[in-house]
Amino acid sequence: MEILPISSPTIKIGDDLFDVFCRALKKSGNEFSGKVSENSIIVIASKVASISEKRVIDLRKIKPGKRAKSLNFKRYSAYKSDPRFTELVIQEADKLWPGEMFLTVKDGIFAPSAGIDTSNIQENFAVLWPKNSYKSAEEFLKKIKNKFDVKNCGIVISDSFIAPLRAGVTAIAIGYAGFEGIKNLRGKKDLFGKKLKTTSKNIADALACSASVYIGEANEKIPFALIKNAPAKFTNKKPNTKEIKMPAGKCLYKALY
Repeated sequence: MEILPISSPTIKIGDDLFDVFCRALKKSGNEFSGKVSENSIIVIASKVASISEKRVIDLRKIKPGKRAKSLNFKRYSAYKSDPRFTELVIQEADKLWPGEMFLTVKDGIFAPSAGIDTSNIQENFAVLWPKNSYKSAEEFLKKIKNKFDVKNCGIVISDSFIAPLRAGVTAIAIGYAGFEGIKNLRGKKDLFGKKLKTTSKNIADALACSASVYIGEANEKIPFALIKNAPAKFTNKKPNTKEIKMPAGKCLYKALY
């Protein structure tokens, strides 16, 4: 497996993401010669996908409600206390823990502030997640297959992730297409012949995490990564949006929330 970071100029609101990627790949000057080969996976930072889809909110147009005005997150939040931002989080989050704006659930994923971010965007603006990351991945994959004439290829829309009790960010897949996100190991035997009862391997998140070593968080301008010879099982089936999501009642950390 090889990972190629692909740099790109700052993407503007409404830019064609596929066009941006193709131009960036062509200019990358690498051994792939501006092409996407078989058994490759393209990892895309969710923020550039969101900006392309115009999922950018002008906070000056947000009118905070009573709850947003009453909550004070200065102690917990990575963001300055701003009732407009708080209102946006309340609107976007599927679940929010009072007193802990940093901790929310959005689309079945634990995420700080429902995935909303104010970094790498102009002052007074915030970026939401793509409206449907799986659909975005599917549409991007179709364009890749048509342009580069590949059969086995995959797309991952990734975002930063903070694991419990671990410092620093890694990444997870908030949407993907073209491959199976989970590899089920239940029933297989370990080194001593014991059958695995619960183990499965999260391929989608693992690929997102491996690419995050290169994809930028600050001013690196690296919104894409191309994984060559990816260890994934490719498929033409529609992605199963539930396969990598653990029901809350079965989650290992359920006692904490």
